[in-house]
Amino acid sequence: MKIVIFIIIVIVAVGVGLYLYNSGALVKGATGFNALFSSHPNSTSTASSSSVSTTTATPSSFWSFLGFLGFNSPPAGPSFPPPQGQSYIGPPSGTAATTTINPADIPAGYTAAQLSPYFGDVTIGGASAATFYNYGTITLYDNNYNSTSTIDVTGWEIKSDIGDGLVPQAVNLYDPTGFAPASDILLKTGDTVYLYSSSAPFNLRLNECSGYMAKVANFVPAIPLTCPYLGQSELQNLSGQCQQFIQSIGTCQQPNFSSPQIPQTDYACMQYLENNFTYRSCFDQHSGDANFLSNQVWVWTGDNIVGQYTNKILLFDQNGLLVNVYGY
Repeated sequence: MKIVIFIIIVIVAVGVGLYLYNSGALVKGATGFNALFSSHPNSTSTASSSSVSTTTATPSSFWSFLGFLGFNSPPAGPSFPPPQGQSYIGPPSGTAATTTINPADIPAGYTAAQLSPYFGDVTIGGASAATFYNYGTITLYDNNYNSTSTIDVTGWEIKSDIGDGLVPQAVNLYDPTGFAPASDILLKTGDTVYLYSSSAPFNLRLNECSGYMAKVANFVPAIPLTCPYLGQSELQNLSGQCQQFIQSIGTCQQPNFSSPQIPQTDYACMQYLENNFTYRSCFDQHSGDANFLSNQVWVWTGDNIVGQYTNKILLFDQNGLLVNVYGY
């Protein structure tokens, strides 16, 4: 009987010794013993002298040994469900990026495969119905502030319960000769496209001088009258009567050269007016400005897409994939 007890004691001692050796307690001293008493399968301890985390796990052989002696294994740690899956859509043309879409953001009735690579990058910012007295308006925004590239929206389709229409081309840089061809609308971050159900001579991206065209072409709505400001220093060499006349001229307006306020013999004044109050003169002087082109593109589709009771508008890219849903 004593021999059996002795053998058991030896076996236990050997097992404990092996465990202390494997856990590092015999090498690390007090730190090792602290790890011994605080260790648990899958637990993590951090040494006070380092910011690097280390994992201390009780050897499975030791728990097997205690099980042989009749002791129970420690309870298993908590289990967690796998993270919720994500949906992915393909990259825009010419890029390698893949867009990740939260399933909760996918519009009802659609799947991730039906979403455009530009889903969420271009949004419908607002819409108003056409009436007997007014035109209808739809605005598109490029709000992808994580990208420096442009998005070609020409050919994209807008649909509602009363009709549909395509985003057309527009003149990006209007030349004074009038021969500037229309091209695809390329949006960059912060750009806005205004689509009107009314008509106009042509579609265009506004610029610093485009206000001069408001008086010579029938745009409905009218182009904003915003033109470069003429500083007082530019007028100091002109006669007082000429300066007074210039200050009376509204912004972006071409002067009336037959006005009695201008002495017809004041040739310096006449020349200044001819050289500074037309779209051509403004273009020649300011087309090189860094901010010459506006972030607004105005297009006139002639299509009435928004009805009085329309409550949902859909935007699709050139491949028929959903870009945005606007509800109000």
